[in-house]
Amino acid sequence: MAARKRVHLLTAVNASAVSKDGGKYIIRGVCGATDDLVMNGMLYPGDQLAAAAPGLNGKPAPAGHPKDSGGRFISATNGEALLSAYIGSICTNARHEGGRTLVDVVVNEKQARANDAGAALVDRLDAAIAGTNAEPIHVSTGLMCEVVNAAGESRGKKYSRIAANIAYDHLAILLNDQGAGTPADGVGMFLNAAGHEEAVEAGQISDQPEDKRSAGLKRWLLRLLGNASGDVSFDAISSGLYALMPEGAWLRDVFDRYAVWTDAQGQMWKQDYSVSSTGSVAFSSDPVMVTRRVEYQEVTNSRKDDDSMKPQILAALNAAGIKTDGLSDDDLLAAYNSFVRKPVEVKLDAANSKIAEHEAAARAAEEQEVTALATALAVNSSLTVDDLKKLGKARLVDLKAKAAPVITGNSGGQPADEFAGYDMNADLTK
Repeated sequence: MAARKRVHLLTAVNASAVSKDGGKYIIRGVCGATDDLVMNGMLYPGDQLAAAAPGLNGKPAPAGHPKDSGGRFISATNGEALLSAYIGSICTNARHEGGRTLVDVVVNEKQARANDAGAALVDRLDAAIAGTNAEPIHVSTGLMCEVVNAAGESRGKKYSRIAANIAYDHLAILLNDQGAGTPADGVGMFLNAAGHEEAVEAGQISDQPEDKRSAGLKRWLLRLLGNASGDVSFDAISSGLYALMPEGAWLRDVFDRYAVWTDAQGQMWKQDYSVSSTGSVAFSSDPVMVTRRVEYQEVTNSRKDDDSMKPQILAALNAAGIKTDGLSDDDLLAAYNSFVRKPVEVKLDAANSKIAEHEAAARAAEEQEVTALATALAVNSSLTVDDLKKLGKARLVDLKAKAAPVITGNSGGQPADEFAGYDMNADLTK
């Protein structure tokens, strides 16, 4: 039968994930674990985490990992834990998505304020909502798992054990003891249901990519110093740094040459560290107080196309005698566009004028032809020329085609009336 292991996984929640609805606070998107992470040489497979995720629903979210009077970790459902650590908060909406096990933590304000630790949590949540304290809220998932001995590598880390049949016990909310889940505070003995003590492992979850910019150089240096394997993981470095930090301090970021940590009062410090040939970690400089700063700077080349055209725009406008002094970039662009469009508009106006002339000439010619037809047809009709013109050219041409042909007589040598004998009115009634 595989051995059982108690594990505490430390993670952090963005303060912006906190909200309040009536008398209840909600901490959304708390990450309990990530697929295929390796901590302390043990792999947590994604399929095992996904299968275990529903088990977090309804589990307590106590203030810290509960301990008995002897200082040993106990289950959050233990009576002694309920008396001392329960603060009216539970896990809800447990799910496994995007390679992460997530829950929402609901805190009942009235129940929380009945406990000193719960009251401190409520004050911290109020500060997060108000924006007066944007520091991450640390939580630590307590779970049991069966340990299967098997070697391999996942996400660039080697492992010699695999966690199977994972069962969650609680999700601890860490305020004053932010180091819980670290070698200083989180590693200890767990008192199981049978009354036997067993070791507790701890690790820190990070779903951010590791800083491996100098991984190749570090490996070469460690080999040069005698560490043949060169395998000093960031987890191992973090554990070593925690052992050197003041009580209540916790790590914010670990880089290849320095670390940033926060003390119990919330002040941040930056400190260099080194790794010996045996893999041990030591600080190599005095801590320097630092502050976290986020800046948004204007992208200087955001108008790159406009800037590269500006000299040509100025030259074209000046050559055309258009004043450019005092004009903004937008005004210069508008003036240039107007200048470029002007020749086209002039040509278009000329073309439209020519078309209008042709249309006027055509209308005049047609008017003249219609008048001639109407005048000729009016000879044998009671209709006037104006009446006939209203019939339009096509009808007049048709009537002209039906008119009697011209007959040349011998009376005085004058041509006979070409419409003699043709009744115009009769044709119009057809």
